[in-house]
Amino acid sequence: MADLGMPTLTITIKKAAETVVTRLKEGVVAMIVRDATATPGLYTVGDVADIPDKLGANVAASVERALIGGINRPKKVLLVVIGAEDDLVQKGAAALAASDFNYLSAPDDVDEEEKEALVTWLDGVRAKYCVGKLVLPDHAADNMAVVNFSASGIVAGGATYTGAQYCSRIAGLLAGTPLSNSSTSSPLPEVTAVAEVANADAAVAAGKLILIHDGRKVKLGRAVNSLTTVPPDQSEALKKIKIVDAVDLIRRESKILIEDQYVGQGNSYDNKLVLLAAFQDFLTTLEKEGVLQEGSGYAELNLEKQRAWLKEQGVDVTDMTDQDILKADTGSFLWIKLGGTILDGMEDFDLEFYMGGNTVTGGMAA
Repeated sequence: MADLGMPTLTITIKKAAETVVTRLKEGVVAMIVRDATATPGLYTVGDVADIPDKLGANVAASVERALIGGINRPKKVLLVVIGAEDDLVQKGAAALAASDFNYLSAPDDVDEEEKEALVTWLDGVRAKYCVGKLVLPDHAADNMAVVNFSASGIVAGGATYTGAQYCSRIAGLLAGTPLSNSSTSSPLPEVTAVAEVANADAAVAAGKLILIHDGRKVKLGRAVNSLTTVPPDQSEALKKIKIVDAVDLIRRESKILIEDQYVGQGNSYDNKLVLLAAFQDFLTTLEKEGVLQEGSGYAELNLEKQRAWLKEQGVDVTDMTDQDILKADTGSFLWIKLGGTILDGMEDFDLEFYMGGNTVTGGMAA
């Protein structure tokens, strides 16, 4: 059975690896904008030339800012144009229900009620396949899928922008940052000044993504999302944008791998091993791409859950070995454990310079 499954497995792994590598390097930005001149609807913008001609100048400029990106440019911008009176969720977000995106920005005039509605909508679509995150201005959502961008007095090209007007730029920067990198301290070359944050450490602790002028350039502060309340069974690392991006990718690709290639196949022990091999190769790809620590990824059957299920079915497992448990018939159920160490970005440094045996300088942080 395992031999018969290998050709299909090879194709599956190849396709999954190709998809993963692409997602690691270039993300997709989604934008919802209000405009009175352009025809409402969903547009795909791969370049400045694709921006709808009738779009207002300020709105068109916000799309251009999204296309700047970070280390890379975003793959594309999914632009949803709605009218001034249209409901942001029912007319705007609903148009993205079947779309795949990484970061979504809202109209510049988004209000608090609309922000709450967008977060509720996002939670709903993320329960399915979506791995999208929201970039919202000054919104403490306490949610790992929501970036609380808190900045003001942003000066670029001789004009001054609010944080809301620059959310599309931040969405594009995050989408254009490869998953192997953190966006912490990413520069915004076009920005020449920004209002100073009185206490940057406190802002970061409150789940705010801020801008800092370090004396040479304007850059992002520590790349955190709005999560501040971490459940006891979760990791503090989920406050970081990079970590959540990696978790989302693994969650999505694992679900697709199972549903597209394995649902409905015979639940034999050999077929279970074939699936485990597919997952292991998927995790190995992430290791090679610098998302997971080398050698940390693993995929195995969940022995304890399988043992507990057999007991619930009235099976006497007292004299069964671990291998007996793993090879036992489990009906339609299959329990898998995936694991790995997601690599964080270099953000906190301790730098010392010694001159004649004396320490001259000490630590530094992003």
